[in-house]
Amino acid sequence: MNIGRDGIERIIPQRDPILYVDRLTGVDLDAGVISGERWIDPADPVFNGHFPEYPVYPGTYIVEMIGQLGLCLYYFLENKTDSISPEAKPLPLRATRILGASFMEPILPGRTVTLLAKKLEFDGFLATAVGQAIVDGKVACVSIGEVAFLA
Repeated sequence: MNIGRDGIERIIPQRDPILYVDRLTGVDLDAGVISGERWIDPADPVFNGHFPEYPVYPGTYIVEMIGQLGLCLYYFLENKTDSISPEAKPLPLRATRILGASFMEPILPGRTVTLLAKKLEFDGFLATAVGQAIVDGKVACVSIGEVAFLA
């Protein structure tokens, strides 16, 4: 699988500057897992304030990356497909809870982050997923989040 931002924008509502998944690299419908990537641009203005002497990608952005990948996963699972329809449109949703997040390694500018997400539960309204952000072969963050689908 190699789905870029154009495809991602057809299935989740986020847009620049807050679209934090660059590419989808794989999905396993039977296992309920998805993989993707995000390149951390050294020119991102967030590094001007977080932190000028030691630029580190903010944890809230990392949790958002994982959450966005999880949203992509639910598109594929609900449509029972590994491709994106040209007519696909993002569903209205709201983040409801971050059930937990652990930060083990910093994510520095110029790195490519490998993202993984796995479905935990979905009852037709609330969905939970767990995910990881991996950089330089190390797990940088693990996060569990929940969203409500409004349609």
